[in-house]
Amino acid sequence: MNYQDFRPCPLCGASGQLPYANCTDFAVSKESYTLLRCPECGVVYTLDPPSESEMKRYDKLYQKLKLGDSPSGLTGRLYYRVRSRMLRKKARIVERQAYRTGGSLLNYGAKTGFFSHIMERRGWKVTSVEKYHEERIFSLEMFHHRMIDVPEMDSLHDGTFDVITLWHVFEHSHNPNGLLDRFYELLRPGGILVMACPNVRSTDAMHYGPYWAAYDVPRHLWHFDPISLSKLAHRHGFTLMHHERLPYDSFYISILSERNLRHRMSFIRGMLNGYHSWFVSLTRRNKSSSLVYVFRKRQETDNNG
Repeated sequence: MNYQDFRPCPLCGASGQLPYANCTDFAVSKESYTLLRCPECGVVYTLDPPSESEMKRYDKLYQKLKLGDSPSGLTGRLYYRVRSRMLRKKARIVERQAYRTGGSLLNYGAKTGFFSHIMERRGWKVTSVEKYHEERIFSLEMFHHRMIDVPEMDSLHDGTFDVITLWHVFEHSHNPNGLLDRFYELLRPGGILVMACPNVRSTDAMHYGPYWAAYDVPRHLWHFDPISLSKLAHRHGFTLMHHERLPYDSFYISILSERNLRHRMSFIRGMLNGYHSWFVSLTRRNKSSSLVYVFRKRQETDNNG
């Protein structure tokens, strides 16, 4: 297959896309997908993923964990134990980077609403956007917090929000360029956009190659590193102000990656490799398994694309 003849990069339009990896959907379909890398903007992306309307059937495996049922297995219990700690950490990141302890916040891709709930309890006015009906119902019943569907975001007023957050959501977007443009409109002058994404150049990504669980094809359409995500955001009027690691992700992703490899003692091996990735990221932050990025909206007079 001649990748030079493929369509241009879907994010920047450059030609000459390069083969990057061939990955398998280990979680659901066992289908194989090709990843390409753009030589211009550096983004890695999943070639020919399912359409947005088809994607839900690839997500069904995760519904039990997402909807807050009792965790099963050692990995599930680890996930739930870490989640509450990470919710507090995320809240502190937002308040520290926004220089405020209250305001207007849009949580896009809010899932079941745990982060929205904790921010409301801390005094924030929160608007949550979630595409799946089941998760919106869960949030309403669990937290009495009404979420809106994605199309309803068009009715929100421009310049409304001090902060917009996406926690492991942006890599799922079928229209990242349009999404960033809408976020720019919705943020007030000087507002911040906070995004967490897996890091395709992390230590554990390099170690596991196509078995790295955070490729998570076809659910993850985009595979960013700090340079490629910063370039993309800059083209839409945002400046990278800060980024930091999510320290526990290396352990969880390494355990799942060991399972993809069908190694014996996958939990122990994953914890050991996760610790190695975590340790490297102490001094080389850009090697962290996942990163939180804080972008600030530039003034229109300074926005040269």
